[in-house]
Amino acid sequence: MTPDELTNALEISNIVFTSLFALEMLLKGGGLSVLRTFRLMRVLKLVRFMPALQRQLVVLMKTMDNVATFCMLLMLFIFIFSILGMHLFGCKFGSEDQANKDTMPDRKNFDSLLWAIVTVFQILTQEDWNKVLYNGMYSTTPVAALYFIALMTFGNYVLFNLLVAILVEGFQTEEVTKREDLHAQLSLILPVDSGYVKHCSSFPSLPHASFPSDL
Repeated sequence: MTPDELTNALEISNIVFTSLFALEMLLKGGGLSVLRTFRLMRVLKLVRFMPALQRQLVVLMKTMDNVATFCMLLMLFIFIFSILGMHLFGCKFGSEDQANKDTMPDRKNFDSLLWAIVTVFQILTQEDWNKVLYNGMYSTTPVAALYFIALMTFGNYVLFNLLVAILVEGFQTEEVTKREDLHAQLSLILPVDSGYVKHCSSFPSLPHASFPSDL
């Protein structure tokens, strides 16, 4: 049996067994048991007994609007570099098959928009990104390294640090708000009356005690 026939046989067997297991799950009512896994969400009830963790979650929820804006900016950044990568490296990533004398496309490529987005996301996560860099330089010119340098610089070191800055700003704003609330509560409990202070300062001073000189 050739490798191609073995691969086709494995794919057919995977489809058959997956269909059988899915049918068995539906007949036994296992579909409802999957929903029971959401009972693990009850662990979140422990947050009420942890004020520090509860405060952090509240701060994260307050920064969701800024995080959503950051996600839109990140998606736009990935889309722009994906289109640029398709223009520079489209249908150029591949390895030559010695047996069939054919060029096999690499898994990390810019041949389509979907795989270009996946490749750019992989580079941003720094997962085997140097191999993509070497493929780009080998397939085109060494100048192609500028594309990956710009992608790593603006994507990994600027955008992701912007996300950290958004979260830090949220915690700092929470600290300032907490201090202002504490100051307002203290001003209500201990009001500062200038007339009262002036009245207290008008009392005559107590005479100093005199001691004999021979002591």
